[in-house]
Amino acid sequence: MSDFLSKFNKDKYQDMVNEQEDKNIKDEKVKKTENQEETDSQHKQEEQASAADLEKTVPELDTSPKLKPTFSRSSRRQDAEEEVEIDLDYQKKKRFRMWLIIAGSVLACLLLFFIYHLLVHVKVEDFADKPVSDARAWAKENDVEIELEQEYSMEHDANDIISQSVPPGKKIRKGKTLQLVSSLGPDPEENIPLADFSKMNREEAETWIDENKAENLQLVAEYSDDIKEGKFIKFTIKDSDIDESEYKRKDSAAVYYSKGKEVFEKNITIPDFTGTPKEEVEKWVETNEIDMTYKEAGSDDIEAGHIISQSEKANEMIAKRDKMEVVVSLGEAVVVPNFWGLTAEEATSNYPDLDVTVKHVFNAEAPYGTLISQSVKADTKLTEKDNKSVTVTYSQGRPYLHDFRGQLEGDLPRLFYEEYQSKGANIKYIVKFVDSPEVKGTVVGMSNFNEFVPMTYTVEIHISKNASAPPNPPDFIDDEPGGAVEVEEPDQPIEK
Repeated sequence: MSDFLSKFNKDKYQDMVNEQEDKNIKDEKVKKTENQEETDSQHKQEEQASAADLEKTVPELDTSPKLKPTFSRSSRRQDAEEEVEIDLDYQKKKRFRMWLIIAGSVLACLLLFFIYHLLVHVKVEDFADKPVSDARAWAKENDVEIELEQEYSMEHDANDIISQSVPPGKKIRKGKTLQLVSSLGPDPEENIPLADFSKMNREEAETWIDENKAENLQLVAEYSDDIKEGKFIKFTIKDSDIDESEYKRKDSAAVYYSKGKEVFEKNITIPDFTGTPKEEVEKWVETNEIDMTYKEAGSDDIEAGHIISQSEKANEMIAKRDKMEVVVSLGEAVVVPNFWGLTAEEATSNYPDLDVTVKHVFNAEAPYGTLISQSVKADTKLTEKDNKSVTVTYSQGRPYLHDFRGQLEGDLPRLFYEEYQSKGANIKYIVKFVDSPEVKGTVVGMSNFNEFVPMTYTVEIHISKNASAPPNPPDFIDDEPGGAVEVEEPDQPIEK
């Protein structure tokens, strides 16, 4: 190919064209000669085959020399000079192929760069006024980090996006951070000057709440028998310590407007509640919103907790929130007897349905055993709801002053309270310390004892002050190891 290119120039171009034409003619002649020789060879082979059939035997050495001329002509054909073709547009085609290769390489590089750019970049959406959750979902899907900053805003709702660091439509590389500013809503700590709601109707109040973003200020509609529908009733702040001038957006408050007087149709049928358990009446009242009043009374016929009577007749019609009254049975009542003429034992044993307590007190006027009083009047009916405790008080007559000699000074307050003061007698004592062989603190004498005294009386008691006296003998004296002998005390102390 290099020899061919070296010959290809303007000076020799015409000679090469002529030479090419001569070669073409020569080749055609050679082809014709070869075709003729091949035809002759085929005829000779057919003749040899016919001769072989006739002679039946043909030596192998005779057939091989006949093929030699065919091999010699083939060799001459291969030695013929190669055909040379001249392409007049070769250089143009070569340059064109070169530019195609260059252009293809550039396009491939651009395509690879474009694909790479698409893979590692993503177009940013417009997140303005959208929830932060939408931006986070988009960032997670596109492998973009979110950096969130929050600020209070009156124009944007809470958790809505205010601005973004990358404008909408621009691209951001995956793995990079997109900065967002979201709204915290209006500032809850901001003081809001309250309007005069008494001069506003409900619609005007709603407009004021929307303009000031006072989300914790509620409008409440309630029925009123005195105020016309739509009119202002009252304004309240949940925290009573907050003054209206200090009201902040975070504080809970309510503005009440009237719904007018509520009127209900009498479309509820009243059942016959006589003998019905109170629980069933309460369910009916709750279902139909009846203003029911419950009264109680004893009854010998109606079981406790069941209805005795009702204010409205059965099968009549009543409206929601109408008033009604029923009487609930407390069961059979216990009649308190007159305890006059009964002994204390009879009072406690004859009335098992009552909790009778007997009390004895001193009384200078009433003889011993006489009934002085009872805590519940006779003929009073007591039901299950009532306290069935009854206290009856009997007289013990005039107080009798006992002999307290031999007792210890420390026991005197208890003895005087239990024996006299708890039973209504104002019996007191004074103490005088005297010399005595008895142990210190022992009562050795009394100004009076073992006699009746007035309801109010003071007795003088003598107490031994002898600190050197031996102690009182023990209750048991050891007789022998492991044994003890009980010592009997005299019924009355020996007076000294």
